[in-house]
Amino acid sequence: MKQILSFISNNKAVLTGMLAGLIIGYIHWFYFACYWGTYPLSAECWVNCSYGVIIGGFVASLIHKE
Repeated sequence: MKQILSFISNNKAVLTGMLAGLIIGYIHWFYFACYWGTYPLSAECWVNCSYGVIIGGFVASLIHKE
């Protein structure tokens, strides 16, 4: 349990960015989902949320300064 709390406290900015990306990915799916064609962010909610988590974590890791 102590290791988990240490991991969370050390990576707080990245985890927050991942959570924000998850929420933004869900909002994008809910309002702007394309239900046809070959658009990669299609009607699948899990695809949009996964992209959001990855991009949110990446952007937060670029912005975060030690």
